[in-house]
Amino acid sequence: MKLIKRYPNRRLYDTELKGYITLMDVRGYIKNYEPFSVVDSKTGDEITRAVLLQVLAEMESEGHASVLTDKFLEEIIRLYDSQMTGMAGQWLEQSMVSLLSQQQRWQQELKRMQEFNPANVFSSFFGAQDKDKK
Repeated sequence: MKLIKRYPNRRLYDTELKGYITLMDVRGYIKNYEPFSVVDSKTGDEITRAVLLQVLAEMESEGHASVLTDKFLEEIIRLYDSQMTGMAGQWLEQSMVSLLSQQQRWQQELKRMQEFNPANVFSSFFGAQDKDKK
């Protein structure tokens, strides 16, 4: 697992690469399913969640289509004051994993359909018939 240290000047340092990185680099780690942990360089406190929230905020400010609507964010804030916080977090995580898994299957199926060429089916069928006649 990558260890990233955040310094007081808010710069991120990848201890594996031995160099400073940006939030865009962190997004790359996420997209590539590279596990990482972010710690405060002075205290050693785990701050991965705070950096992940920064990544989301940066994506929102870049004009990406918003996944987290105002209403959704309001409801999440309300959840923090309810007794359902733990259960709701687990449910949201499982739902997101399921959604992304389904999306991956749809993309694979769409790719398979795009690669399907009916001409190949007919040529292999008629080609086999021609061989049988000989």
